[in-house]
Amino acid sequence: MNRELAAYLRIQASVSAAFSFFIGGMAAALIYHKADFVPAGAISTTIDITITCLLTFAITTPFCRASLHRDKILGVFAAKTPPTRLLARLFRRPVLLVVSLSLCAAPALSALTALFFALLGVAAVPFYLYIVLKSVFSAMLGAFATCAVFMPVCTVQGKL
Repeated sequence: MNRELAAYLRIQASVSAAFSFFIGGMAAALIYHKADFVPAGAISTTIDITITCLLTFAITTPFCRASLHRDKILGVFAAKTPPTRLLARLFRRPVLLVVSLSLCAAPALSALTALFFALLGVAAVPFYLYIVLKSVFSAMLGAFATCAVFMPVCTVQGKL
């Protein structure tokens, strides 16, 4: 990857992370605004992360498609590895791409988060700490979503 494309991808991921930071924090604050503590059990964490992944990928994918058409980056990379070819094929069907990426990321992230909270012995998280954690998590997920969607977009050969 050359410098210009790396810088472009970095800018796109940074913008997505910034928006996800604020949107994730605001959504969490609206949902739990009356609670002093937010449950941190495995089930509530899994549901929260799955919904967050679905919404983040559902919002990121159309913006990546629009940016692709605006900046004309289609087909810059060659799809060499099987996962990249699969993602390039999935990108032609945005809903399938959103669902597949979300449902692949959500179990892994849920398991890691539940394990982390279990190792620390945390059953509930204070409201403000939850908002901070949710905002940071949403920012990282937004940047990952942008990179995960842009890489196959750049490899698609032909028109969408």
